[in-house]
Amino acid sequence: MKTIRVVAAIIRKDNKIFATQRGYGDFKDGWEFPGGKIEEGESPEHAITREIKEELDADIVIGDLLTTVEYDYPEFHLSMNCFWAELAPDSDVKLLEHEAAKWLLLDEIDSVEWLPADVQVVNCIKGLNMAGVTSQYYSDNSQEFFESTVTADMTPLYEHFLKYVSSGSTILDFGCGSGRDTKAFLEMGYHVVAIDGSEELCRLASDYTGVKVKCMDFMELNSINRYDAIWACASLLHVPSTILPALFSKMNKALRENGIIHMSFKYGDFEGERNGRFFLDMTPDRFHTYCNSDTGFRIEEEWYSEDVRNDKDVKWYNCIVRKI
Repeated sequence: MKTIRVVAAIIRKDNKIFATQRGYGDFKDGWEFPGGKIEEGESPEHAITREIKEELDADIVIGDLLTTVEYDYPEFHLSMNCFWAELAPDSDVKLLEHEAAKWLLLDEIDSVEWLPADVQVVNCIKGLNMAGVTSQYYSDNSQEFFESTVTADMTPLYEHFLKYVSSGSTILDFGCGSGRDTKAFLEMGYHVVAIDGSEELCRLASDYTGVKVKCMDFMELNSINRYDAIWACASLLHVPSTILPALFSKMNKALRENGIIHMSFKYGDFEGERNGRFFLDMTPDRFHTYCNSDTGFRIEEEWYSEDVRNDKDVKWYNCIVRKI
């Protein structure tokens, strides 16, 4: 099947997102995020800048990659890089190709009929919003969460992980929570960088570990060849599936040659809100679609484990992958 590579801009302004209605072709009247084909030899960033100028007579400031959508239409496969963007100062939109456009608030985003591939982008945006709700949950319940997790015995998981990690290596604790694992790795002689998305948990973890824990979103990870290993224990389970490919790409770049990642998820196929937080459960089959040789990883080990806080209803899927 023929593959068409395109780009799309998720343009934001005043808590609204810009949507356009296609005025031509097989998908006429469908709603989409503006953008178009990547020409031969053109970078995605250059393509989206050019397309927005051609379609909307607007200049934009390009932000981070939100997601890459892979979608099979009947006649072709679409590969669409989707970037956050904002209008450049003193720039505005003018419809040159589309028949209509709207600025949509998040709670209005389902008020239009999106094209099938763009539905995945909409779901990604919704997931990010739910991730914000998850972060707020941890801020509101930080002390309770800290106390319920900081003394958990993680020895069996450490043994799986550290047999792949040389002494003195640099580990990124990616979503450190209480700081339990950061402290353990430090005491074993490893160099540890710790981050979390909750300011309150960062404060508690900093006090507990004695090191400064940085508050940041996972998608703000922009390090290159910095870490020998990444410990993502029960943290990526709050990341929407539509964002995982872009996040795995960032994690791959952050690792040094042959670097290792440990990840753990609640076992299952659920994705959505549960008890005030967003959860992405995982099975081996689901995980293999996101993390494989095509995304720059080789799976070293997979196993199931019981919940360390003795929740008999929870089973965990664990995996260790290597950068290739």
